[in-house]
Amino acid sequence: MSLVKSIRVSIALALALTVSVSGVAYAADPSIDANAAGKIEGSGATFPWNQYTDWFRSFTDENTEGTPVTTGTSLAQFHPSNSTASLVLNYTGGGSGAGISNFFGAARVSPTQMFSGSDSVLSSSQRASIEATDIGKKYSVIPAITGPISVVYRIDGLKTSAGAAATLRLNGSVVCGIYSGSIKKWNDAKIKALNPTVANLPNANINVVGRSDSSGTTFVFASYLGKASSAAQKNCGYQSNFTSSTEANFNDAAGTFLPASTAPGTYFSAIRTANGASAITGKPGNGGIAPYVKATNLSISYVESSYASKYGLKEAALAAKTKRGATTVYLKATTASVTSALNNSVVKEDPINPSSSYVQPVFAAGVNSYPIVGYSWWLIYHEYNNANGVTLGQVQGMIAFMEWALTDGQKSTYLYKGYTPVPAAARTKAIAELKKITFNGRAVWP
Repeated sequence: MSLVKSIRVSIALALALTVSVSGVAYAADPSIDANAAGKIEGSGATFPWNQYTDWFRSFTDENTEGTPVTTGTSLAQFHPSNSTASLVLNYTGGGSGAGISNFFGAARVSPTQMFSGSDSVLSSSQRASIEATDIGKKYSVIPAITGPISVVYRIDGLKTSAGAAATLRLNGSVVCGIYSGSIKKWNDAKIKALNPTVANLPNANINVVGRSDSSGTTFVFASYLGKASSAAQKNCGYQSNFTSSTEANFNDAAGTFLPASTAPGTYFSAIRTANGASAITGKPGNGGIAPYVKATNLSISYVESSYASKYGLKEAALAAKTKRGATTVYLKATTASVTSALNNSVVKEDPINPSSSYVQPVFAAGVNSYPIVGYSWWLIYHEYNNANGVTLGQVQGMIAFMEWALTDGQKSTYLYKGYTPVPAAARTKAIAELKKITFNGRAVWP
């Protein structure tokens, strides 16, 4: 099989990401019919967007025979030398909320909705809505990738007393204060107390930025605020009965703590008004937040860390949960600090098919554990059939890509900067979930 090192990615305003792969045999099981054709489409979370882009590119490069042929559309189709058939992997962003609602919406289990992406844990009401449809309980929620969220900011000319460039330090209580509007200026006493070596924190209003869509990145960020802010700041956990000093709230069967994916500009609106603070600036997607912060002095927000790298954004060093003696440890996101968080998370719940109780591994114990880390999941159906308008080849192609992403795709060679592998035990279970998929009632990957 010859490998084709050519690809064209089309990214529309709605965050549609598209690549094409040939409809010939792949190295990964299951085999794919040589004449398979059509789109393999999903939608949802923007948290994993940069990783999906790289995975699509690598998977295509390694599993395409023939030469690319321009079709006259915005896509570059790849064809084997003896066939005009091709499969097209397509993922449209829009946020985890959109991914979840599409999963059990009117277009479910269709050629335009074969899977969804979400960083939010499904709530009990969402599960009930899914189970009330024709797909019932026949679906899986499996982890595709993990990654940290960076608190990003732009403060031009920030210096230490020695004249060197300074990195801002923050903790959960201060970040909560910034978003709730009790901390309005960059030189607030609480920010200064965390940054004693910074010489020139400006006497200027903080331009607070948040997602304007229903977002899994917001869900993980709200999870962090809920655990890392003070007990008196329980509103920052997006749950009125949350008490940050009570760890049991994150593990009980009733799921008393469930962070929301509600846009911060909506959730904090009344709280900020009461505190005399200006409205939060809303932007859609990680890809909407990052360029805005890059272009806007005195702004602050949160993005999956790959976007901080991609746009060259300043990342705050965040207080770890566990001190080193009496000293607070401040961390940036690295592979080591994210891995430590995954290994030390208080929550030991199985990431496969997480319940409505808390699951994201934020604010984990350990002096080396970065405090905002999350899973991003695929929501997949167990049964596809001709009545849905989906073909066997499309389902084979989807499974082949997902199996590759959960194995080779987790290796450092294929990881985009700012993402980390799913723990091995969870990946093993995830692959087992792929083997539950059937077409016309028969296993696709026996």
